[in-house]
Amino acid sequence: MKKAFKLAATVGLALALITGCSATNTTTNSEGAPQQKVKWQLATSWPDSIMIQDMPVQWAEMVKEISNGRFEIDVHPAGSLVGAAEVLDATTAGTVEAYHTFSGYWIGKMAGSPFFSSVPMTMEPFMYMTWIYEGGGLELWQKMYDEAGYNVKIIPLGIQHPETLAWSNKPLPTLNDWAGLKYRGVGWWAEILRDNNVNVTSVPGAEIYPSLERGVIDAAEFSSPYNDKGLGFYEVTSYFTGPGMHQPSTLFYIGINKDAWNALPADLQKLAEVAAKATTLWSWTHDFDQSMKALDFFGEKGIERVVVDESVQLKLQADTWALLDQRSKEEGGVFAEIWESMKNYRADFIEYEDIMVPVRGATK
Repeated sequence: MKKAFKLAATVGLALALITGCSATNTTTNSEGAPQQKVKWQLATSWPDSIMIQDMPVQWAEMVKEISNGRFEIDVHPAGSLVGAAEVLDATTAGTVEAYHTFSGYWIGKMAGSPFFSSVPMTMEPFMYMTWIYEGGGLELWQKMYDEAGYNVKIIPLGIQHPETLAWSNKPLPTLNDWAGLKYRGVGWWAEILRDNNVNVTSVPGAEIYPSLERGVIDAAEFSSPYNDKGLGFYEVTSYFTGPGMHQPSTLFYIGINKDAWNALPADLQKLAEVAAKATTLWSWTHDFDQSMKALDFFGEKGIERVVVDESVQLKLQADTWALLDQRSKEEGGVFAEIWESMKNYRADFIEYEDIMVPVRGATK
């Protein structure tokens, strides 16, 4: 009898362990029916070392936690699965289910792609998000990718406030100071500065620090003060210049293979979209808070702050808009549709704020 009892207890314990292990690999709905788990691979254009990589990581963690492990997304830095510049093509082909990047990288594939990453002297963060989510921006964003033949669904994921305009070893308040400068910049901003006698070069992010250190370039922009601090630009320059005219805000996104998206249950689709909005809000507030602290840190390191003259800012905005108005005439189609929508929404937004937002007055 004792032997029989021990045998029964051993079998019972084994069954309990097996049942427990099975529970970690399946989930059930409210009626107790088993539900299949979903696992995706997501490739990014970022190294692990910067805060931008934290955006898809935070999103994936939130999705996994809220779904109780039912929806899992493995996030891979640039080069781990595919190269930084290959994520769009890899996802549309189904090599990976999703990617996270900056839309402006695809200017060679879609002329209007920078509209959905950053436009010089145009969209501030709250203005940008309101246009994207409520003003038709997201629909135009998706339309551009659809017309270009990409098999991806667009979901905004992450936004940052104005970037550092320049790290340099000379002050840059006027256009005369910029003339002949060897400056690291990209996109439409590079075109605008070249028309103002600036020698712009597109140095890769990883090469900015040594290029500044060796004098290969005189000045550079890359990201927000928070990200710039992590890259150590303050160690090889003396001046921090603002405002971030070239990128008054920077928007990021997830592209999802449409076949993978359509295969998701409706509740997981909704979870993915809501978690992306929550992560976008986190990215904005976290980066803003940490960038304020970074500015104090730079001051402690002896970095001098410089603000570009307002007359220069207004001229460069006029140059930007003239460039985009001309491109709209040349490109037509969705490019012109996006630019018209963005300009009109910006005007309405500013008119509303002028009525509703009080003067700030004293600070301390």
